[in-house]
Amino acid sequence: MVFGERTMMQLRAGSDLLAIRIGFRYLIEGLLPLCVAWMLASAIGWFTVTTQTIWPSLVAVVAASLLVRFDLQQLIQMHPYRFAVIGSLFSRTAWLAIVCAIAFFIDGSVLQQLPSIAIFSLGQWCIVSLLTIVLIEIAMLPGLRRPNQKLAIVAVTDSSVAFARGLPNQRFVALEFVNYFEDRSPDRIPDHTPFPVMCRIDEVAAYVHDHELHHVLLSLPTKAYYRFGQVLEQLLDTTCSVHYLHDFMLFKPIREGITSIGKLSVFTIIDSPASGIGSTVKRAFDIAASALALAVLSPILLATAVWIKLDSKGPVFFRQNRWGTGAHPFQIYKFRSMTQAASDSNTVAQTTRNDMRVTRVGAFIRRTSIDELPQLINILRGEMSLVGPRPHAIPHNEQYRGQVRGYMLRHKIKPGLTGWAQIHGFRGETDTLDKMESRIEYDLEYLRQWTPALDIYIIWRTVGLVLSRRNAY
Repeated sequence: MVFGERTMMQLRAGSDLLAIRIGFRYLIEGLLPLCVAWMLASAIGWFTVTTQTIWPSLVAVVAASLLVRFDLQQLIQMHPYRFAVIGSLFSRTAWLAIVCAIAFFIDGSVLQQLPSIAIFSLGQWCIVSLLTIVLIEIAMLPGLRRPNQKLAIVAVTDSSVAFARGLPNQRFVALEFVNYFEDRSPDRIPDHTPFPVMCRIDEVAAYVHDHELHHVLLSLPTKAYYRFGQVLEQLLDTTCSVHYLHDFMLFKPIREGITSIGKLSVFTIIDSPASGIGSTVKRAFDIAASALALAVLSPILLATAVWIKLDSKGPVFFRQNRWGTGAHPFQIYKFRSMTQAASDSNTVAQTTRNDMRVTRVGAFIRRTSIDELPQLINILRGEMSLVGPRPHAIPHNEQYRGQVRGYMLRHKIKPGLTGWAQIHGFRGETDTLDKMESRIEYDLEYLRQWTPALDIYIIWRTVGLVLSRRNAY
C-alpha cells in the first residue's frame, strides 16, 4: 500500500487524525465561506434598499456558505492538496450557480440577475479557494498545528511496514509512529528498519498503561486471526483508540470504506468510484461538455467526413464493439483512418508507427486525435465518459485479462475519451506487456483517486498533449 492514496483506510470516519486545530477548522469550513458570500452579495448590491425582495439573496448567501467550502478531512487523503482544493470548490460552484438561478427564477428576476449570479459564484470560488489555501498553510505552521499523537503497531507485516514508512510523509496527519509489538523472531518478519520492536504482543496493554500512547494499529496477518480477539481483549482495559490494518491493503483496494448494512458494518474492498451524487455530477458534466463540443466542432467533423470520402473508398465511420461498464459491449465510433480492407478485417492488431493500413487522411486525423471525436456521440448516449480508462478491443481484453493483474477492474467505470494513463505517456501503441501493465496501473489509480476535479485536470492536460501530438500515429 502506498500510504496517502486512501490514507488510514477511511479511518477519518471515526478518528480525528487531522493536524489542523479545531479553531482553524471552524474558520476555514464555516466562517470563511459565509463572510465571503456576504461580502460579495453586498458588493453586487443584493442587499441595497432598492432591492424589492431580499430572500433570493439570502438563499444565495446560505447556499454559498454551505456548498463552496472545503472539507478539511479530505487533506488526510491528499498530497499535494492545492489543486484538489481549487478543483473541489470549482465543482461545488456549479451547484451554487444552479441554486442561485432557481432562487431568482422563482423571484422572477433571473434574467436581470444572470451576470450578478456569475460574478457571485465565480467570486466565491476564487476568493474562498485562495483564502482556504492561505489559512491551511498558516494553520500548519509550527506552534499552530496540533501536536502529533503517538501510535504503535501490533505485528510486523508488509502492510504495517509500508504504513509506518509512509507516515512521516503525511503532512496533515497528526500521528507519530513509536514502535511495533511482535512475537516472531527477526528472520520470520519483514525488514522494518528503522523502527524498533519494543515488546511482545501480549504485553501491549501493560505498555499502554506505562506510556502515553493514543492509538494502536492491529496488523495481524490473516493466518493469525485467532489472536485478534486476544489482543483486542487486552486493549479493552486501556483508553487508546484501536484501528485495524488488514494485510490485503497490499492489494491496493479501490474505493475501500466501511458500509453499514442494518446493524452490521461491512468493509468494502473494491467498489465503483462514481456512485451516488458523484455519478450524477460526472454524467451531467459529460452531457453538457459533449453536447457543447459537438456543436462547436461540427464544422471540423463535417469537413473531416467529406475529406475521408474523397480520399478513399469506404464508410466515414469505423465501428467496433468494445467493453463498457461491467464489461457490457457497446459500439464505439471513430472516423475511419485505415483502408476499407483493414477496417473490415476480423483481425484486431494495434496500430504501429508507419502502419501501411493507415490512409493519408488517417495519418493526419490520428496525429491530431480528430479520429476520436465521434466518440462524443458515445459520451452523449451514456456509453462512455469524457474521462476514464480508454476502451480496448475485445480480443485485447480477453488476452490481457489473464496476463495483467486486476485488468478487469478498469471496467468498473465508463471508458473515456481520455484518461489518467494517457496523460502519463501511455497513449497509442502498447507493444509490450510491461507497457500494458503500466497503463492498467494508471487506470486503476484513476479509479482510486477519482474526483470531478481530477477529471478537469486530465482534460486540461490532454489538450496540451493533443497539441504536442506525442505518441499518436
